[in-house]
Amino acid sequence: MDEANDDKENINPDPKVIKPSKSYKPRNATKRRKQKGKAICEPPSKSHLDCLPPEILGMICEELWDEDIPALRLQCRYLCEIVTYYFLWDVLVRFNRTSVDSLRELSEHPFLNQNVKTITYEPNLLDVLSRQEWEKNVPCRHSTSDIPPPPKESASQREIRSFNRTVKKSTKSCTPKELDTAWPIYQRYIEEQDSLIKRDNACQDLSRAFKRFPNLKAVHVNCGFEYIGMNPYGDGLCQPSNNPPWLGGEAPGVEQIVSLIKMLDSVDVKLNRLRIEDLNWRFFLQYEEDYIGSSDLFYSLGRIVQSLRDIKLVLTTWSGLQTDAEDDRGEYLEIDQCRRYLDRGSLGRILSAAPDLEKFTVEFDAFNSRTQSPIDFHYLVLDTHWSKLDTIKLDSIDTHESDWIKFFERHAASLKHVSLSQIRLLDGKWPDVLERMQRLCKFEEAHFDLDLCGVVPVQRWNFNNSDETSSVDDSVQANRNRWALEKFMVEGGVCPLRDEVAHPQS
Repeated sequence: MDEANDDKENINPDPKVIKPSKSYKPRNATKRRKQKGKAICEPPSKSHLDCLPPEILGMICEELWDEDIPALRLQCRYLCEIVTYYFLWDVLVRFNRTSVDSLRELSEHPFLNQNVKTITYEPNLLDVLSRQEWEKNVPCRHSTSDIPPPPKESASQREIRSFNRTVKKSTKSCTPKELDTAWPIYQRYIEEQDSLIKRDNACQDLSRAFKRFPNLKAVHVNCGFEYIGMNPYGDGLCQPSNNPPWLGGEAPGVEQIVSLIKMLDSVDVKLNRLRIEDLNWRFFLQYEEDYIGSSDLFYSLGRIVQSLRDIKLVLTTWSGLQTDAEDDRGEYLEIDQCRRYLDRGSLGRILSAAPDLEKFTVEFDAFNSRTQSPIDFHYLVLDTHWSKLDTIKLDSIDTHESDWIKFFERHAASLKHVSLSQIRLLDGKWPDVLERMQRLCKFEEAHFDLDLCGVVPVQRWNFNNSDETSSVDDSVQANRNRWALEKFMVEGGVCPLRDEVAHPQS
């Protein structure tokens, strides 16, 4: 179920394709060369990498970080020939001029464009701010090495004050000189962004580039704006915002995602994998009800998914509106509104257009065990039968026992991997349902996270108690439940949840 391993399996190189050139000679033996008419002996090479077969080097390259691949290519011709195959498998594209130009230049390269198999697109926008507003949003710099871990809930007031003083001392505000240097850079980013928006969100540039990648098989869209490592806009002391339009801001990359979807449909790229993460559910609602030509968007989505074998959708219901119900974490969600819309079956009709689907992931960011989940399982899968479906991963979903069992009956011949988190059974008992699932399918791997709960009768088993306020015994019991159930789903027998003494409900 590891996505990284899945990616490697999908693009595992053919050993016949990678082979050293005929002119290659290993450097481990002493060689002679002539210099000014004299024979000079060269010492043996201290490196053994160039003596390894291509298959072993390929396995080494799969474990390297992306930034290490270019350095390895520069060592010798033999390594360059081998390592180039693993260079630029996954290309990151952000919505700025520099990133789009780099993608265009890569697409025009005579042979590196053939290496690109995955494009990750981050369509997030910078807020247009005045100098005064920009300075208010400039983040303070922290010297993290000097900051101790935060105090526990049981800490005294003296310990809390000591922690706050330490954090204040380690916080460094930007100097006026640094602000004067970064402000023009921020303005340049805004000008480039406006230029791309006016050019149909860089649709033409992306279209020309995508056409030149003959081996492109996957597109990942990430609507989140928090970066791992260095912020790409750090020199301008800014980063993309995440304010949705119903809060008076711009939705994070909505227009750019729409342009991307229509562009992929127009260039007729046959994708095997599509992943869209941190996408607000109102993206679908907005373009179905409020915009002219919204049907074109859904038709384009339907045509794109026809060739997919792997689809992943991570949808968010967060709104930030004070008028919505507040969940246990103090966040304002639109679970009820999302449920009313998605229960019309629009998302299920899009997914049903992928006849060759092998891996299917749908996750929501929120779950309320007291009311309802963002979608009913029936309206997610409808009556679709994916004959090649091997893996399914679901998070924060409601289901009736009959709909749940019918789905596993339809896919009993192909389904081998299952991952469930926060699934709420509206009727029936989980031990009975899990035993029927195990008898229907020959699972090779099963994974459970957070909890399984039920409405009629009321039931709940915890599988991952990560709450800091919980006791050690609760965490141990949660792990015991998870391990026992995962083993049962693969090996069979009696469902361990029937033993209320060993696996009590939480």
